[in-house]
Amino acid sequence: MRQKVIIVGWGYTSRLFLIRSLGEMGCEIVIIVQENKKTPIFDIYSKYVSKVIRCTKQNDIASILLSQCKPSEGKALVIPNNDSAVSMLDKHHDELVDYFHIPHVHHEQGAITAWMNKERQKALAQKLGLNVARSLGTINIVERQYEIPSDLTYPCFTKTRAYAPGYKHTLHHCENEEELRQGLEHLTTIVPNANIMVEEYKEIEREYAVVGFSDGDRVIIPGIIEILQMSEGSGKGVAIQGKVTPIDGHEDLIDRFSQFVKEVGLVGLFDIDYYVSGGKVYFGELNLRIGGSASAVWKCGVNLPLIMLKHFRGESIDGMQTSITQAATFVNERTCIDNWYVGYYNTRRYRQFLDSDISFIKDDKDPMPWKRFKRLERKMHLKRTIKKLMPWRKSE
Repeated sequence: MRQKVIIVGWGYTSRLFLIRSLGEMGCEIVIIVQENKKTPIFDIYSKYVSKVIRCTKQNDIASILLSQCKPSEGKALVIPNNDSAVSMLDKHHDELVDYFHIPHVHHEQGAITAWMNKERQKALAQKLGLNVARSLGTINIVERQYEIPSDLTYPCFTKTRAYAPGYKHTLHHCENEEELRQGLEHLTTIVPNANIMVEEYKEIEREYAVVGFSDGDRVIIPGIIEILQMSEGSGKGVAIQGKVTPIDGHEDLIDRFSQFVKEVGLVGLFDIDYYVSGGKVYFGELNLRIGGSASAVWKCGVNLPLIMLKHFRGESIDGMQTSITQAATFVNERTCIDNWYVGYYNTRRYRQFLDSDISFIKDDKDPMPWKRFKRLERKMHLKRTIKKLMPWRKSE
């Protein structure tokens, strides 16, 4: 019997990596898509996908799993690719665990969500000797009302204290109180209630991430991801282009990150964001799910989703590649084309990004998603040309 794997979330590039990494191994792949019908989606055309389920309501994930995805025997593996899906699986852990292998912290319902608290993460990072940005205060938004502490210093940076829908809208660099108030006013139009952390602003010189898998005792971190170009606009915070390299020379930092994940007690895939400011390395945050840039790690030979599956099935990973041996650049075509279309860079630069060593969508073994993407590219190129030649015309 084929192993069933259910991939839950939004963002077709990160889902596509999970689909291919396990589909190539012969798994039966089901995807639960959280995008609305107007969003272009290409992973549904992968030859490895056997079933597609749309889920626009966050609270429906658990009921869909139980009503439409239970395996006839054994357990199915569920992999979430965003924080909301992680939180929903965690919320319904006790209902799901008899039928599904899901990420967990000590098999305690709610424990993963508790570790999404950024202050809790910062406290653990400090305990382990990692640098963190200094906390300046807290702003509570209640029914779109808030009060800015009078003793805040600037510049500052805001973020949500714990995961909540719309959390990316809480990320703001503010040079003064006026900019802070503008950011908060915008946020209240999207999220009526939020608990906002205010930190000292750090000028970022370079951004990095590591992705990995933890079985609760052993932590595997195959390499280091350096962000070369970050997305702008609505996709801000997602890498367009990056470089994946071996961990050589960074063993002490990797050991600290490994200890961090062990202390959390996570069993599952993860990524950790960090950055360099003033010549020092600063811990950013732990994401208790895999990030899209893990696709580059897989294409460099380390199949983290398969390692996780083998763990849950009680199988040995002896002989599997667990570290990256050479550097390679990668491109996330989705964020790349979105930024190009709205004019953050020209077509020549767009083509340069696509010329990276590793592509997230293009794959000779599974060509249909790339063919569909190229159709979108041609359509967007035409619309972009019309906008430039006839700026008064609103293209559909």
